[in-house]
Amino acid sequence: MIGIDRDSGATVDDWLQFVQRATRALTTPLGTRQKRPLYGSLIPTLLGQNLGDDVLLLAQSHAAQAFYNTQNGISDFQPSVIVASRHGAGLLLRFAGTWKNRQQTFEVVT
Repeated sequence: MIGIDRDSGATVDDWLQFVQRATRALTTPLGTRQKRPLYGSLIPTLLGQNLGDDVLLLAQSHAAQAFYNTQNGISDFQPSVIVASRHGAGLLLRFAGTWKNRQQTFEVVT
């Protein structure tokens, strides 16, 4: 699949295109798209709360749910490790797993 980089407008494909799709799905609030109401995740609902350990655990759980939601189009990545940590005023989510029979890692900042 070929896409366009959100920041630079350059053409991206393969792994970089997947990372953009995953970032968009994880940072879009669930139910905010009119034509695709099941697209997104519950992670944005956690922002603005005190980021205690319980909220970090919820963020990891919501991230895992987003990968198993077929409407997001990111189910081709099987996460084996999801770690949420505090980052500035938001969250940093680190993912490790299998994508197209390759071990890959990436990060999403919200």
